[in-house]
Amino acid sequence: MEYDVGDIIEYNTFGGGSRRVAVTNREPDVKNGRPGFDGIMSTPEGTVSVWGYDDQIVRVVKKEADV
Repeated sequence: MEYDVGDIIEYNTFGGGSRRVAVTNREPDVKNGRPGFDGIMSTPEGTVSVWGYDDQIVRVVKKEADV
């Protein structure tokens, strides 16, 4: 899936849920030699830093140019 830093993406978590996050960084090896991303997610308590693998991404919700 094509996405860039600044985009808002939705991805599936390993626990079976999904999250929407703003991508802050792309990594060729985010963990275990697999490509992925770092991002921030808003919660009622504030923002949380998260990461995920590229193959977990379900869709790009908003491209940076659209934000």
